Amino acid sequence: MRIDLVCLILLLLLHTGVSAQQAVLKKRLNFKAEDQRLEDVLLDLAEAGGFSFAYNPDLLPVDSLISLNQENSSVKSLLNQLLGRELEYKISGNLLVILKTKYSGSQNSGTLAGKKNYTIDGYLRNAYTGEYVGNTTVYDIAGLRSTTTDSKGYFSLEIPVKEEVIAIGVASNKFEETAVVLLNKDQNLNIPVIPSKGISNSTGSGIGEGAAMVNSLKVVQLFSSDQGLARSGNLFVRNYRFAQASFVPFVGTNLKMSGSVENSLSLNVLAGYNGASNGLEFGGLININRFYSQGAQIAGIGNVVGTETNGIQLAGIFNTNFGTVKGLQIAGINNLVLDSLRGVQFSGINNVITGRTDGIQVAGINNLARNDLDGIQVAGVSNVTLREVNKLQLAGVVNFGADITGVQLAGVMNSSYGQVRGWQLAGVMNIAVDTLHGTQFTSLVNFAKHNSGVQLGLVNIGLSATGTSIGLLNLFWRGYNKVELFAHEVLPMNARIKFGTRKFYNSVGFGTRGFASNNVWGYSYGVGTVIPAGKKQNDLNIDLSVTDLQNDDTWAETMNLNVRLGAFYSFRIHRRLMIYGGPVWSHFIYDRDNVAEEPFIEDIAPYEMYKTRFGDHVVQGWVGFEVGVRLW
Repeated sequence: MRIDLVCLILLLLLHTGVSAQQAVLKKRLNFKAEDQRLEDVLLDLAEAGGFSFAYNPDLLPVDSLISLNQENSSVKSLLNQLLGRELEYKISGNLLVILKTKYSGSQNSGTLAGKKNYTIDGYLRNAYTGEYVGNTTVYDIAGLRSTTTDSKGYFSLEIPVKEEVIAIGVASNKFEETAVVLLNKDQNLNIPVIPSKGISNSTGSGIGEGAAMVNSLKVVQLFSSDQGLARSGNLFVRNYRFAQASFVPFVGTNLKMSGSVENSLSLNVLAGYNGASNGLEFGGLININRFYSQGAQIAGIGNVVGTETNGIQLAGIFNTNFGTVKGLQIAGINNLVLDSLRGVQFSGINNVITGRTDGIQVAGINNLARNDLDGIQVAGVSNVTLREVNKLQLAGVVNFGADITGVQLAGVMNSSYGQVRGWQLAGVMNIAVDTLHGTQFTSLVNFAKHNSGVQLGLVNIGLSATGTSIGLLNLFWRGYNKVELFAHEVLPMNARIKFGTRKFYNSVGFGTRGFASNNVWGYSYGVGTVIPAGKKQNDLNIDLSVTDLQNDDTWAETMNLNVRLGAFYSFRIHRRLMIYGGPVWSHFIYDRDNVAEEPFIEDIAPYEMYKTRFGDHVVQGWVGFEVGVRLW
């Protein structure tokens, strides 16, 4: 059952490769010709199909009259009706090269006894200037034998005598694609080539950045010859072969033309250098595709692709892609994508994407996305996104991003140098260099330049806040920062600092009954909130505070707690000065066993509304007051 399933998948992948390469022949057209010359019919068919023909008019009855009327027929079907089913052709880029038809027959009578090859040589010249054209690839389209013109434009090719009709192709990144179809025999040619439109004869590359970058990699140069790389530098993917096998680059069935060939099944014993794969590719060490990969690539060390990857890449060490990736990448150490990813990356150490990420990155150590992350990053140590995080970053140590609209979850720290509209959840610290609109939660420190959302942490820090910050300490430079001098029924002299936001602030203070010996004093911590009251910027403060009361002579290790919940109405009498006052629900909690050693305890409560015991502790309750002034 499993074997059948695997076979089915392989067949589907291979079928996909064949279909992609034979797209020209599978185009369906409505085509009509009535008493037209065959040559004119072929021109009309090429124009309708969006491709070009290359053929030898001496091998076809070009002046014969043709009548044809077909609807929704494939190009291949139309050619069969025009030229016969014995049609032999090759597709090179956008050229459909006709090598043999029912009219061709055996016309090559020049075979010499014992001769194995014919020599096709000649010169390439610029069709406009007449200048010789050097450093240009000349190749046999059918057999993939190739050479490169020298500085004087000269080339020489050896073609086996068994091939009756051959097609000589010319490929350069500076000239238009050219093909010549002729009888196979010793002959000298002068081939004119037309400069490519809009590309400088001296500097134009035309092949594409990704393909050029593939050739520049050290690992590619290690496995490839300089001659092979130079020859491939002139070529796009122009040829298709169902299968190829190579030992190392340019030592295989596609010869030195491998950089221009697309294969459906590719086997690279050690390493392979091909134009593209459209099916399955296996490499003992490394697979190198100058252009695209569609289907699956599996390599012991690495896969390298110049433009686009659609499918699966599996490598023991690395996958490197200079274009887009749509699919799955799995590597032992590193996955690199210089454009965008729509899919999943798994690596033992790190993943890097320079374009947009629409998918998932999972790495043992680090993930880097240099553009927007509309997906998920999971890393053992760190995740870095240099632009917007739309979904999730999950890291064992730290997450870093620009604008956060999703969730950052880290064992130690989350950092955003933009705005946070989502969530930051960290074990130690969250940072929002710009505005926090969402939520920060940590066990220690939250920082946001401006908080208009929610912070929950031991310490919350920022420049300003209109949101809610809840913690032991809330410190905002332009927050709710006040100094209060006040009195209440327990301690008549008190000073307190409040800091935080109007929605939630903290306070620390000190109070005393005087400065004589054996004096009662206390230090306090509290929290509170501000409710606007009235039209003159008056406020209603709700404060909850706890004061540890001690005596100069009997300062005990145990705490004697005065818990106070008050509601204070504040009157503004100046921009930086308010007076306030209000009732307090007050409790005093102490250990009854300490009364003998700390007699001042019995003098704390001014009166009792109730008194109760909880184990060893006594609780007294009463309603008191607080009045004072508030500065700044």
